[in-house]
Amino acid sequence: MAADAESSKSTPTRKPSVFTFLAAGSALLGAIAMGTVLGWSSPAVADMYTNDSHPRLTQTGSDVTVESWIKSSTTLGALVGALASGPLAQVIGRKLSLILYSIPMLAGFGCLWLAKDFATIITGRTLTGLGAGLVSGTAPTYVVEIATENVRGLLGTGFQLSVTIGILLVYVFGAFLSWGWLSFWCLFPPLAMGVLMLLMPETPIWLMTKAGGDHSKGSRVEKSLKSLRAADNDNESELNELADQAREAQRSKGFSMQESTNPLFYKPLVLSVVLMFLQQFSGINAVMFNSAKMIQESGSSMKGTHASIIIAVAQVIATLVGSLLVDRLGRKMLLIGSGAGHAVSLGILGFFYVANPDRGTWGWLPILCLVLFIISFSLGWGPVPWLMINEITGVQYRGVVSAVATGVNWFCAFLITHNFDTIQAATSPQFAFFLFAAFCIASIPFVIIFLPETKGKSFDDIARELAGSSAVTAAVDNTGAQNKLEMKGLNDDKP
Repeated sequence: MAADAESSKSTPTRKPSVFTFLAAGSALLGAIAMGTVLGWSSPAVADMYTNDSHPRLTQTGSDVTVESWIKSSTTLGALVGALASGPLAQVIGRKLSLILYSIPMLAGFGCLWLAKDFATIITGRTLTGLGAGLVSGTAPTYVVEIATENVRGLLGTGFQLSVTIGILLVYVFGAFLSWGWLSFWCLFPPLAMGVLMLLMPETPIWLMTKAGGDHSKGSRVEKSLKSLRAADNDNESELNELADQAREAQRSKGFSMQESTNPLFYKPLVLSVVLMFLQQFSGINAVMFNSAKMIQESGSSMKGTHASIIIAVAQVIATLVGSLLVDRLGRKMLLIGSGAGHAVSLGILGFFYVANPDRGTWGWLPILCLVLFIISFSLGWGPVPWLMINEITGVQYRGVVSAVATGVNWFCAFLITHNFDTIQAATSPQFAFFLFAAFCIASIPFVIIFLPETKGKSFDDIARELAGSSAVTAAVDNTGAQNKLEMKGLNDDKP
């Protein structure tokens, strides 16, 4: 508590402008587009089994394989996109990256809209996945870097909230449209992101890094920060702080094998990878990609697409609540409660399949379990990992760490979505749910023991906590002091 109090005293209160929220909203249109990519397969694959669909899926072995690839090909594309996103955003900037990332999404949904065969569908899914992976590695970074400490949690968790809105939209449209016309309407979120981002500023910290710490009046850095902060914000002190971070990033030269022993690199990397691994092995994509099918198989009288909409609405509401609570309760409390809720709902769902009760009487129970699972995920394990990987990582390592962690996320998503049906067929439905529940239980001690709380802390404060040892902590402190002396010397030399 004392450390938190000291941290809050040392960190001046920054004030965002309305433009901060507009810029974050423009970037988060990419997350809505990513949500449409993730949600597309549930209504679209169900529609492909109807007689009106061309091409049409059947229950034959070859078509089951095709269905598996329709669902999972997007995660392979996303894996490539995630690994490329960090280096690209580091070189050309977050803003330009997000503008360019709309292109593979537009191409992919265009393929899906016009597709007449499964090869074109899988190509379209791979391209939309590529765009989703690129966006997932850059949009959270953009939002966190333009936000002030007091709204960083709200805006940072807005990434997952926007993903859930995209999923809800595609479920609603998918209930009334064929999968071809559903694909057409999915073109609009990435198009809107690409156009609106043209009007938004680059992040001040990226500009400062490229400028080598220079933030003279009228510079791009100064203009960017001025547009993102309220009129009475102390811009000068924030610019000096950003200059400290930029000079430290220049000294480290980013990632190298020598830097791999630096706790300010390897600790965020390990924590981010584990966060993303546990997020996926909660079973979220197995549920979201197969929700309509799972509900139909449960024996419920409710139509699968309609039940999926209910689940998606619950996800949006719960994610919104989580976004509002993250700066009040903190990141760790939400993750712990979320993991516990996962384990309980998946455990009950597993026992439902073990007991195999009369589906007509108990068909509502799987829907209830799925809703509780989605609510639990959306309160913590959905939004918080995307926020934290950019909070705990210094700007000099953010591109590498974000790319690796996001790549792990999509690789795990591919393993789960591609093999979920196979695992269920080879074992039993309850085996998969009990396996996911075990990972959810394991997430709780991980969060309690290893994860730092980042609520309300500056990036420097978080770095000190991660550094741990007094020697490294002193180095972090000395860097700031040295940079201030350098800045003073530069100012003294000015005429």
